[in-house]
Amino acid sequence: MGMKDREDLHKLAAKGDLPALVEAMGHSQPFMRFAASDLLAAQGESALPLLLQALTHDNPDVRKGAARALGIIGDRRAIKPLLNRLEKESPGVSQFIVDALADIGDIQVVDELCKVTRSHSLSLRYSAVRALGKLRDRKAIPYLIEALGDTASIVRLRAVESLSGMEEPSLWSPISEMLGDSSAGVRAVAARSLGEMHCLRALESLLPLLGSDIESDVLEAARALGRIGSSKAVEPLLAAMEREGRENVLAAIAEALEEIQGAEGENQG
Repeated sequence: MGMKDREDLHKLAAKGDLPALVEAMGHSQPFMRFAASDLLAAQGESALPLLLQALTHDNPDVRKGAARALGIIGDRRAIKPLLNRLEKESPGVSQFIVDALADIGDIQVVDELCKVTRSHSLSLRYSAVRALGKLRDRKAIPYLIEALGDTASIVRLRAVESLSGMEEPSLWSPISEMLGDSSAGVRAVAARSLGEMHCLRALESLLPLLGSDIESDVLEAARALGRIGSSKAVEPLLAAMEREGRENVLAAIAEALEEIQGAEGENQG
């Protein structure tokens, strides 16, 4: 292709040679592909026709870059062409399309993205669950709850995060069930989410994590209990403190106790 660095790409952009930038999205080096995509996105609406055309380019890397740039631009006119490509593409390209649709942010795509949560492709399921979390449409809740049972822990983790952002108090129940997940990462995110939700009803589910041998379990449970601020957690936290020898865990427990004390003071005031 004859281009060696970003300076070459910037020269093309300065000359307004957008077709050459489209071709550069197929460069052998990933950093050049992303740079070309960014420069096309920076052109805004003027690059839209070329980017939409590039969605059917022979090179899958060009199609990925086009989808990415369309997501950054955020023009709703790209939604239908992106959706038309979604089912035709390989998972590698479709992942970029899903991300672009999420970045555009129109909830009209929610039904299609819900279907993608059941894809055979792990990367696509992950992208769809993440995208639905960004869009925050409650129609997605049943699909996200279903994703809590995904075979891949990374999908379950992202499903917990996406559900916690829905601002639906009743979701404390399926999220709290994830405190018993086989993945420490999923348990940590579930505990963190319940703390951010200030979910008093999750208290009894969080307390057992204080007795775990896994550091992240105790850390995140203590932090969540501190955010919730219930005095019912004081004795379990003190008992955990007596058992603990890890400085960062002890610090988290001490901070949680301070938060609970502060919350009690505010309530009395």
